[in-house]
Amino acid sequence: MAISRPVLLALLGVVLLGASAFAVTNARDASDSSSSSAAPAQQVSQQNGSLNADQALGAAFSGSGALDSGKIDASLDLEQAAANDADFNFSLKLDGAFQNGAKNEMPLFAFKLKANTGDTTVTAGAVSVGDRAFLTQGNQAFRVPQPLFAQFKQARRQIASYAGGATASEPGILGLDPRSWLTNVKDEGEAQVDGVTTKHVSATVDAPNLVRDLLPLARQGGASVNLPSNFDQQVGKVVKKAEVDVYVGQQDQILRRLNVALDLDLGQNSQFGQPRVRFDLNLTDVNEAQVIRAPKNVSGGAPKAEAGAFSSAILGVGVLAVDPPAGLAAARKAGFRIGDVISPAPITNNPRKVAAAVRRHQKVVIFFQNPRGLDDQATGRSVRSVRGQTKAKVFTDDIRSVDRYGPILEDVGVNQAPSIVIIDRRGNAHLLEGFIDSRALAQEVADAR
Repeated sequence: MAISRPVLLALLGVVLLGASAFAVTNARDASDSSSSSAAPAQQVSQQNGSLNADQALGAAFSGSGALDSGKIDASLDLEQAAANDADFNFSLKLDGAFQNGAKNEMPLFAFKLKANTGDTTVTAGAVSVGDRAFLTQGNQAFRVPQPLFAQFKQARRQIASYAGGATASEPGILGLDPRSWLTNVKDEGEAQVDGVTTKHVSATVDAPNLVRDLLPLARQGGASVNLPSNFDQQVGKVVKKAEVDVYVGQQDQILRRLNVALDLDLGQNSQFGQPRVRFDLNLTDVNEAQVIRAPKNVSGGAPKAEAGAFSSAILGVGVLAVDPPAGLAAARKAGFRIGDVISPAPITNNPRKVAAAVRRHQKVVIFFQNPRGLDDQATGRSVRSVRGQTKAKVFTDDIRSVDRYGPILEDVGVNQAPSIVIIDRRGNAHLLEGFIDSRALAQEVADAR
């Protein structure tokens, strides 16, 4: 059975999201720190100093162990031996340190990601020192504008406001119980991880069940990949191996290591062959003080292209995954768009460039889009056509970035995509909503004086 490249990438996304859910559920959840679900595992540990397999999984995924700081080293590798001998390899490596902030304060972290597709390598990262944040590209750092950083703070406060509701005690921080994805659970005995005695548990992942749980979460987060209605069944057919190994501290009940192995068989007619995916997550220096400082080589602006997208996402994930605010599961169930935080619109130089152009009394055109929308794509073609016909400064940005433009657009009322804002030389802004063809757009731009 042949599966298209978008579906292959979606499968990879499912593995990433699943691994993230495993890791995040181990973090401290203030709203559930004394929950009854963690009590049995704690009592057993206190009585005989040993966890069995079920208790170890319960401890790992209920967040009964208090994880306040540490270092993370995670990697994801996709090796694809294509049927046409055109191999495709992809790897991600994330490392860094994290520390919970003071009560009601932002967490501290410094994460760096290296993505390698064989032909291209991207290095990006994000740093939070509590009152400020930075994006990084290689050795260069860029200040996150304070109004934008304030939005992340507000998101944490808003999520925390859901704590104490009827759903606050749901399993897992995201209201998901990863144990429901596991079968054939086996106790593999004890193992040493970073000098700590852990309980090693292996299991088989029920891939269709995992997909059924995670796709609604992905869509609620803003993902709009078009997948067939029976996608979970398709996953079950192509996944030939899906295994997980979990290592949980015997005494502190904290997840120390997680391995996921996934083998796919996409069929003889597929150009993508039989991909192998391996995910490895290690937590070290757990609950030891971490030194996290602001980077030295800092400038204004923002990372370029792919680095900007990666670093923005790392910042968003760090803001919620490190010391996650109480009420996260309840907020998700209530419809809070977690994806707007963990996958924000890439931070760009556009607001700064627009402000400079307005100060110089230049004509400006800003196209706000949802890249996946059909009208947006058609309007984008009109904008590109006009770009070559006018001396106006033309910019394209994500619709979620509107608030980043501050006073320039605060009274314009941009609230849907596609939208185009034309600012004349006197600073007056004019809003166009919906699709517009290139000829009509060119006339609108020419009429702005």
